[in-house]
Amino acid sequence: MDNNEKNRYVKIAITNAFLALLKEKDLQAITISELTSKAQVGRVSFYRNYANKEDILEQYLLLIVKKWEDKNITENASMDLLLKSLFEHLIAYKDFYTLLYQKGFFYLFRNTFKRIMVKEHILSNPEAYAIAFVSYGIYGWIEEWLARGMQESAEEIYMLLQAQAINPR
Repeated sequence: MDNNEKNRYVKIAITNAFLALLKEKDLQAITISELTSKAQVGRVSFYRNYANKEDILEQYLLLIVKKWEDKNITENASMDLLLKSLFEHLIAYKDFYTLLYQKGFFYLFRNTFKRIMVKEHILSNPEAYAIAFVSYGIYGWIEEWLARGMQESAEEIYMLLQAQAINPR
C-alpha cells in the first residue's frame, strides 16, 4: 500500500468513526483521542489530515458534492436536470445530510452549494446578487425539506419547486 492509499484509508476510517460518534454525541463531546481510538489510527494521522473535527465534515461534504458535480455539471446541463440530480444526490446521502442538519452543521452545505453556483468566475455585483438569491432560495427549500424528513422523492420535491413558479429554466 503506497502513501496515498494509506492516507485514503486513514481519512475513510476517521470519517466513518467520526460520523458514528456524531450520531451519538455533540461535536464538543467527541475527543480526538476517542475519535482516533474508534478509527484505530494514531492522533498524528488526525492532525496530518484535519485542522479540527468540523474539518472532517467539510472534507467529506466536498468529496461527495464533487462526485455529484463531476457527474452532472456540464456545459449542456439544464437547471432542470441539475436540480433533479441534486435532489437525487441529497436522497442518496440522506443519513449524512440529516445528521448535518440535526447537529447544526447544514450551513456547510450552503457554503458548498454557493461555491458550485459561483465557480471561480469573477462576477459583477448584479450577477453575484442574482446567484445569491437563487442559491439561498434553493438552499432554504432543501433545508425545509430536510426539516420535514425528506418525505417527497427527488422528482416530487422538484415538481413542488416548479409548481411554486420558481421555474429555473
